[in-house]
Amino acid sequence: MNKTRCAQGDKKGLSAVIFRFVSLSVPVSLFVPVFLAVFVFLLVLIFLVSGWEPSFNTHNTQALSPSAPISSIESPSSGRLVLTRGFYGELTMAPEAAFDDEQANFLRDLYEGLTAYDTQGNIVPAVAESWQTEDNQTWRFQLRAEAKWSNGEPVTAQDFVKSWQYLARSDSRLKQYLAFLNLAQAEAVLNRHEPVEKLGISAENDRTLLIQLDKPTPYLPAMLAHSSLLPRYFSDKDIHSENTSIITNGAYRLATASSVRAELAQNVYYWNRDNVSFKQVRYQKMTSETDFSTIDLIINAKEHAATRQYFPKLCSYFYEFNLRDPELAKSAVRKAIVSLISVKDIASDISEAQPSAYLLPKSWFEEQESQWEPVVAEQLLVKNGINEKTPLSLRVSYDTQGYHPLIAEKLIRQLTQSDLIRATGESLNWASLQERRSQHNFQLIRSGWCADFNDPAAFLSLFYSKSPDNKSGYANEEFDRLFERAMQSVSAQERSAIYIKLHQVIQHENLVLPLFHYRLPVFIAPSVMGAQPNSVGVIYSKNLWRSVVN
Repeated sequence: MNKTRCAQGDKKGLSAVIFRFVSLSVPVSLFVPVFLAVFVFLLVLIFLVSGWEPSFNTHNTQALSPSAPISSIESPSSGRLVLTRGFYGELTMAPEAAFDDEQANFLRDLYEGLTAYDTQGNIVPAVAESWQTEDNQTWRFQLRAEAKWSNGEPVTAQDFVKSWQYLARSDSRLKQYLAFLNLAQAEAVLNRHEPVEKLGISAENDRTLLIQLDKPTPYLPAMLAHSSLLPRYFSDKDIHSENTSIITNGAYRLATASSVRAELAQNVYYWNRDNVSFKQVRYQKMTSETDFSTIDLIINAKEHAATRQYFPKLCSYFYEFNLRDPELAKSAVRKAIVSLISVKDIASDISEAQPSAYLLPKSWFEEQESQWEPVVAEQLLVKNGINEKTPLSLRVSYDTQGYHPLIAEKLIRQLTQSDLIRATGESLNWASLQERRSQHNFQLIRSGWCADFNDPAAFLSLFYSKSPDNKSGYANEEFDRLFERAMQSVSAQERSAIYIKLHQVIQHENLVLPLFHYRLPVFIAPSVMGAQPNSVGVIYSKNLWRSVVN
């Protein structure tokens, strides 16, 4: 499961489904037989050679032709109307196959879910124009009457039902996100104990979608912006036929595509078309020879990019304390350890890192920078029976890849500045590191967490005793009570107040050793306007425009 959260550290991408189309040039009299023969041959060849599994009906010629005449595909009338986005990996048309920021942003240009993000990363209505709940468990979403697919058909509540059912029966790891939503019957369906029709999602009518959860989840609208939940078009409305086509409901539709380039044309049926500036979006694969003067935007831009800026991410890098350890179970001992660490020094060599002594991203709690508490580590340790004769032996476990060894070396060096601590490193491969964690065979271990949705609960749940994501062993009745109260509250103001209290508990008890938050490197051409730093790593092409220089 991706869960963008990177449950114990880093994202793991999977091979994506790539769509390759070929432009043919033949005499008109031979066009049909030659086209059909060559196209069928190419499909068979791609399937056999590359292992491509068509997840929708690519032999439907409708998918290869625009749903409306567009003259600017080959020769756009103005560069002001064309946006060129660079990418490094592979693109996919299948929401269940997207496992990185590049793929997710590409899909969000083509498809639109129930909710979406604004330029600041806040949740806004999308296909769903409104929603309501009385208990955070039963939700009704009202769909826009003007929401349409790129072939002019209306987007219905049934489309979302079938799309989620399709995801549930797929082989994608992302299908676990349905259970993460707390969607009723999701676990039983995913384990094949119940049919997909039992999922807690149903259409009351064409425009009313009912979502039933098995527990209160106030942040459901934020979770629904995840790329895996984007709707797919089913021509016969039957998920079992897998007869889907390249018909989309977002601001753009696919015009042409290959392994190195994709061209999107404006969806003339998009409900908010009048507010979309760029009529065409080109996705160009980046190489060492790419001329950056031809590129307008790159998500996760490499170091050789001409200029980069950094967007904050909902991702934290930290070390976990084993709260089952007799010494580390003491809050004062953990505080002493944390006080010895300079996060600025730890992250100084990592451009994508924003040093922070806080677990939760700053975007949620702007007051973090003003908090500071003087601590004398030795005094705390001595008070807890740790001295030069009986120093604290501390094993620091980390994995061998990337910059993790460097961070561990710096961490050990800082810890051993105290004569009362004997810190040693334990270098492990990824599998062994995870085994250590699952068996609780560690003291201080490298970890990290990335949120799937823009809500503090994505991090706070790590310390809720009943959460499967609680791996540290932390259990606090008051923390649990407050967390459950927040989940049940329909007041955003009340939840925010509770979140602050829970965050203060985490910091006061030093439940983890935070080091930094990840940042997303982004290249944006000076002429492109509308992109703003946001913590969700999402930039919709529909929100951008090009400045005019007189």
